[in-house]
Parts: sequence; structure tokens; C-alpha cells
Amino acid sequence: MKKILVMLLALLMALSSMGIALAESSGGTLIVGEYILDTEVANMNPYVTAGTKSTMLRGLTYDPLIYFNPIDGTYVPMLATEWAFNDDFTSIVFTLREGVTWHDGEAFDASDVVFTFNMLNGTTLDTYGLWDQLSSVEATGDYEVTMTFTEGFSSFLAYCCNCYIVPEHIWSQVGDVSAYLNTEPVGTGAFIFSRYTTGTDLQYTANADYWAGSPQVDTLIVEMYNSSPNVTLALMAGDVDCTFGTITMSYLPQLLAQDNLKLQMYAGLGNYVVSMNMENELLQDVAVRQAMCMAIDQASLISRCEYDAVYPINMAWLPDLFGDYVNEEANAILQYDVEGAKQVLEEAGYTLGDDGIYQKDGQRLSFTYYNASGAPAQQMEAGMIQQYLLNIGIEVVPRIATWAELATIRQQGDFDLIQLSYDLVSDPYAALFSFFHSSQTAPSGETSVGQNYFRYRNEELDAIIDQIGVETDEATKTELIYQAQDVIANDYIYIPMYNVGGHNPYYDGARVTGWSEDYPINFSLNLIGVHTVE
Repeated sequence: MKKILVMLLALLMALSSMGIALAESSGGTLIVGEYILDTEVANMNPYVTAGTKSTMLRGLTYDPLIYFNPIDGTYVPMLATEWAFNDDFTSIVFTLREGVTWHDGEAFDASDVVFTFNMLNGTTLDTYGLWDQLSSVEATGDYEVTMTFTEGFSSFLAYCCNCYIVPEHIWSQVGDVSAYLNTEPVGTGAFIFSRYTTGTDLQYTANADYWAGSPQVDTLIVEMYNSSPNVTLALMAGDVDCTFGTITMSYLPQLLAQDNLKLQMYAGLGNYVVSMNMENELLQDVAVRQAMCMAIDQASLISRCEYDAVYPINMAWLPDLFGDYVNEEANAILQYDVEGAKQVLEEAGYTLGDDGIYQKDGQRLSFTYYNASGAPAQQMEAGMIQQYLLNIGIEVVPRIATWAELATIRQQGDFDLIQLSYDLVSDPYAALFSFFHSSQTAPSGETSVGQNYFRYRNEELDAIIDQIGVETDEATKTELIYQAQDVIANDYIYIPMYNVGGHNPYYDGARVTGWSEDYPINFSLNLIGVHTVE
């Protein structure tokens, strides 16, 4: 008996060290409110991000090999328990978790990981261009996978966090995986997809066999709302327990006055910016881009529209989460200066027309500007930015679209200016390569192969980023990352708005409790510990 008690105590300590809640199952339901349109859940392929809510919902159903925790900047073991690069970073070996099952009862093993990564090869689902670096992915044991790269690739872990493993026994039967809607998703995640009621909600049941422990609630329901204000009002009324996504920031003071309501706020990997399409002839002029950036009062934007619940960013792209890799000197080049912005335009040969708009060679500085419908804070921010630009003699023609439509417009390059967020990966090379390397873009009208939606092309920057990807000496790598940020900052590729990891409101102690501040509230290892209040 004593031996059994010792074993049980060791198990409990191990679970606790992983941040897994140990409360007894209390049953009940966790209700999440989200701004989701019908069209955004018609496709539940976890690798299709444009026009879907996959980035918000896929973590409920699927697990990656590892997870990047933006709260403390660490990697958390998921389907992989261990990993090790070789000395020159040309290969990595993953040791996989044993005893994991898919939601349909089939066993998970190395073949599923091998299939998932090979499935991406040569398809539009490889949005990070992993197969530009990978040369092979092979099972070297039932629970071991070895991945080999064409050259040193020390940044690979960051990409793994965004690669959700899918079941070979299902997906191998699919013809074109890029077109697969996956309407009945099967994963290894903490929650099993149950049903979708069109326009109303998505329902999930607890995965009693989840490798990290069964969720403490029986059911998770994602209630669908057709606007950000409606989500926020539902939260204020107590109709939902939390939200993972957009809230109406103007309601934040009222929200925080609610009994038992908390706000989880952390910096992270989400950069909100106004993207400039470099294939627009006028926007190819760096003077125009610089003037537009100088015209924006970022501090006022953050205070008035986001109630200081986000973090400032500047021109060097990498947010504070990247620590010593952030080039502060490059970030310091931008200052809010309306008169200075006008001077930049005039020194570049632009003259102010009778209509108050600068022009050159018969071309007026006039641009279409897309932003989100149904999102009051975004619309307020767009209005402020458009007025800032008008203050320096640049005309903006407003356009609104749904989040899903905006994602497609940006991916296709059918815009002059577009206001949206970019989700970075947790490594400086990855965060630079995916968004600024010439190989990660495509001509306007064609789907971008990567996330260089700016249509930005710079051979000097390409060469620096390529060097970063293979450099193993830390000091040299850091210097190259600084050089890349210098190029980006001095080219004024986007209008910076702010950085956000999370500003997620949730009730703790009213109807549910058990949340952990160690993880984002939408992460499975947090959600499994949430339980109803007795």
C-alpha cells in the first residue's frame, strides 16, 4: 500500500509541474463567446487560415508537437516530450508521447507526424515555406521522428508550434488536402468536436482520454455572435464565461467593473499594422511611406482606442517578447511629426494641390484603405489613421469588409492599404523570413505563398535573412538580426499600430473557476483545469 501511495504522489507532482489542474471533475459547461460568421467555420481545415477561424479554434481539437507559451517565452512539450538538434542544426529528433489516441480511438504514433509534415510539401498549406528548408521527415521508431534540413535550421522549433498534427488514417484518404473542408475534425486535443449549429454555436465534448488529463467540464460551447459589441454585451450580461478574441475596447472600463471578471493581458506575437502594397507605384516611394508613418500618433491611438490594453511597436517589427534580439536603435528612428512628414514629401518633389492633397507628376497621393466591419475599435482606429494621413495631405478612400474577406484581400494583394494583424512565430529568423523575404510573396492578384503580404522585395534583406537562417554563432546571429531590422525600419514597410498577445476577459468564481495565469486562457492546458463552481 505504501508503494502505491508513493507512486500516486509522484504522479500528482508530475501533473502539477506541467501546470495541469488537479481539481476533481465537476461536469457542467464552459461557454466561450466569439465574433464568428457562418463562412468562417464552413472550413475547419487547421492549415487554412485565410477566411476561417482556424487560428482561434484549432487548438481545442488539435495538438502540435510543442507549444510556445507567450506569457513566459518557453516551449511546452505537447505531442513531443523531448527534442534534440544535432551539432550543426541540420537535423532534429523528436521523441513522441506514447499512449495518445485520436478522438475516434485510433492510436497516435510517429506515422501521423511523418504524414502531416509530408502532406504540406508542395501545397498551399505550407504557408511558412518549411519545405524550402526540409529535405526529409522520417519515422526512426514507433515514437520517434527525425527531420533533416538542407542546411542548418536552428529556428525550426518556432514553426513546429503552428503545425497541428492530423491523423494519417483519415487525411491520407483525402485527395486535395488544400481543398479539404474537414467538417468533422478528429484530433488528439482536449476537446472533441461534437456539432456545429449553423450561425448559432459550435459544441465540443471533453476528451476523457486526453494525455494531459480529462477536462473538468463535460462540454465547451463556442457561442457565435455577429459583431464585437454583441460578444462584449453577452460577456457583460454573464451569458458567456470568457472570450478568446475580439472585444469592444470602449466597454473595457464597464467590463472590469463586473464582479468576478478578470482581464488576462500579456504582450505577444500579434502585430497590428496597416500594410502597404509595394506594387502600388506611389507606395514604392520610400518618402511617401516614411511620411505616412510619421503622421501617426501611436500613443493616442493606443490610449483612445485600446484603453492602454495593448503594447506599442515601432518600425523594426520584432516586439519586446524577442528580448535582446530587438534592435532598439532601429525602433527609435520613427517619431510622430506632422510638419516633418510634410517636409519629407516636399523634399521628395511632391507639391500640395488646391484640394489639399500632395501630388507629383500628375498623380495624387490617394489610396484605398480596408479595415474590419463589425469591430468598433478597429473602425475607430481606421478613422483616426485616415485623419492623420489627411493631416499631411494624403487622401484615403475607406473600404470595409469582414475579417474573412480582409484575410483573402490581403493574401491576394488586392489593396493599397489594409489594417489587420500579423501573427508572428516565436523565433527572430522565422518572424523575419515569413513576412519580409522575397520568396514569401507573389504578384498582386495571386495567392501569396507565405505571409509577405506587403509584396516587399529586397535582395539585400533576403541575403541577410538567409544568413540568419544558417548561422549558429549566437553573437553573429544577433548582429545579422540587428542588420535585418535596420533595413526594415529604414524602408518604412508598414504603418505600426500596436502589439497584442492577449487582452482576454474571463469570469473567475461566478460560474466557473480554476483558470491559470501561467498560460493563455485559450490554451488546452489551461482549459482542462477550468471547472464549474459548486
